[in-house]
Amino acid sequence: MRVLLPLTLTLLTGTAAAASYPVTVTHTSGQTTLRAEPRRVVALGPHALDLLLSLGVQPAGYGEASHIATRDYGSPIRQIRYLGSRVTGAPINVGDRFNPNLEVLLSVKPDLIVGENYAAANYPALTRLAPTLLLHGIHSGDWQKSLVTLGRALNREEQARTVLNRHASFIRRAAQDVPAPLRGARALVVWNAGGAQKDVFTVLGPRDWTGGFFQNLGFRLALPGSADPSLGEGYRKVSSEVLAGLDADVVFLIASSRNTTAQARRDWQANPLAQRLNASRSGRVYVLDAQLFSRLRGPIAEELMVRELQRQWNP
Repeated sequence: MRVLLPLTLTLLTGTAAAASYPVTVTHTSGQTTLRAEPRRVVALGPHALDLLLSLGVQPAGYGEASHIATRDYGSPIRQIRYLGSRVTGAPINVGDRFNPNLEVLLSVKPDLIVGENYAAANYPALTRLAPTLLLHGIHSGDWQKSLVTLGRALNREEQARTVLNRHASFIRRAAQDVPAPLRGARALVVWNAGGAQKDVFTVLGPRDWTGGFFQNLGFRLALPGSADPSLGEGYRKVSSEVLAGLDADVVFLIASSRNTTAQARRDWQANPLAQRLNASRSGRVYVLDAQLFSRLRGPIAEELMVRELQRQWNP
């Protein structure tokens, strides 16, 4: 079983002193210097929010994917899926996570903006408003590295080390708690967007964050041929015909894009090729929500994911 321990131990090596500002940190769009400890931080997306909350930082503003969030930009955002119960304030809705409303963002008066590399096209505009960090988050191990970067920027390096230590222990325990019939099983982890794409599946591999998560729980990933570079080597898209040849003991079916778990389940059950899989015949197809299993991509998400899996494994 591959776990994150080597990476985590590497990241935890040494005990850095508390940050003395100014601090310069390197991220996907270059280097950013912070003159003082940030107090008003905007999270562009659930991934950034997961990392901030894990460090004990509450957001002053928040941006979500445009098809999920309300359009009431400039008002407090009231519903944040999966992470909302951990948000104690009323962060302002700044718009789309990759293309935020700059006027609203300016009104929040941030002294740090945290987002993902997907917002790189807007980095020049964002960095004119406030110091901005854009982080990688889609690959296995990315969030651990980003948490260290963020901890340094926020003068919370000790908190970052604590989160990494605790999380490594949590994943070890979670792997041990996988039900015996599933432990070490050959697993097919796929996205499905539904609709016109209901018969197309994106198979996820070990480099992808979600695929890596399942591998860290001890599953052996079922993979079709070589990785597709256009998917960042996450793995590749396949048809139902190819899917049927990737027989697996268990399937984790993630309802992605605008698909719902209920519709994904109906489409799977109506797909005669999918029903040929051993996992379908044995009742080991678990349908999961992409917001939790694909978009958050942080330590809080992984703990919630384990709880959701345990709920489905032990109904």
